[in-house]
Amino acid sequence: MLAVLPVSQAGAAECASGLGRGWPPAVGNYGQAVETLFEGKAQPALSLVTLPKSGVETGVALLPGTQEQEWTLRYSRADKRVYNWSSNARGGGLELRVAQEPDQYQVSIPAALAQRLLRSWQAALDAAVPADRKAAALDGEVLSFQVDGQRFSGPRPECGSGKLMMKQVALLIEASDTKEKKLDRRWKDLDESLDELQQLLAGKAG
Repeated sequence: MLAVLPVSQAGAAECASGLGRGWPPAVGNYGQAVETLFEGKAQPALSLVTLPKSGVETGVALLPGTQEQEWTLRYSRADKRVYNWSSNARGGGLELRVAQEPDQYQVSIPAALAQRLLRSWQAALDAAVPADRKAAALDGEVLSFQVDGQRFSGPRPECGSGKLMMKQVALLIEASDTKEKKLDRRWKDLDESLDELQQLLAGKAG
């Protein structure tokens, strides 16, 4: 008879993360160019850049405030694709188009909520990605998370804690373009999603 795994273990086995540490091979220069375009010299405590196979690059970042003041949530979208393969009579070449102004939206986010998001993502990524697993080469979309100086890159998570994190990314993007009087609702939704992530990480989710 085949052994039957408990639901939580079976779910974990089926939900292996494709993320690894660092940048995937041959992606670092491109990714860093996009991050510099979006954030300049600022050092986000947490960020996610999406490098699509086609179309423009996007990014979400949390920039710390001073002395427990509100943090800044910023959503960025390139005006034109940064990664551009140009061809001419003399051949082709890669051009990183960073001489542009990205579209950006930003709002203030309560410091306690921003710090909770940072801690939760750190715990989720540390649990999902072994310390010795390097980011693998990908042919297609690359997502790269940077959390408190550590980088995790790979394909878009589709299950488990990664799927919840992507839901939180969607909430952050929505909040970045929300009128101030409606932000409390967005922060409540984010807080509740972080509760869900915490329960999942603690093994309490069904």
